[in-house]
Amino acid sequence: MSDHNSQIVLHVTQWWRGKDSEGKILPLHWALTFKTSGSDERAVGNVYNAAGNIDTFCYDAERNVPIRHDLWRGSLAVGRIPVESLDHFEHILSQNPIVRHDPEWNCQNWVWTALRELRQMGFAIEYNLTWAQLRIDMLELLEAWENGDI
Repeated sequence: MSDHNSQIVLHVTQWWRGKDSEGKILPLHWALTFKTSGSDERAVGNVYNAAGNIDTFCYDAERNVPIRHDLWRGSLAVGRIPVESLDHFEHILSQNPIVRHDPEWNCQNWVWTALRELRQMGFAIEYNLTWAQLRIDMLELLEAWENGDI
């Protein structure tokens, strides 16, 4: 969960969601995650996200669950959270807005809004990270996964 400085390494992790009823590829599911135990290949950790669909999105926090499994398509380190600030971090995420009935909004928007809020609240989120760069980085992770590089 933490390195020698008692910091949690925060990631954006993406998982494959498959195709919709019309055969169109669904956007990858994104969540904020950090490892609590296990090797990288068998990582177990905490997962924070907007779960559901356009009608039912809600905040969801799961603790000590597998992060890497068959649907995993990559994790990008985006910041560090002091271990002693974990409760504050989780409170911020629980207050992050959820939008329903908007086809332009999904879990990826939730992750970006959460990262912006965490940065504004003084957490060490990558300084140069932008919405556009995050999307590029996540697509590059998907490509690396598809090529067998990760």
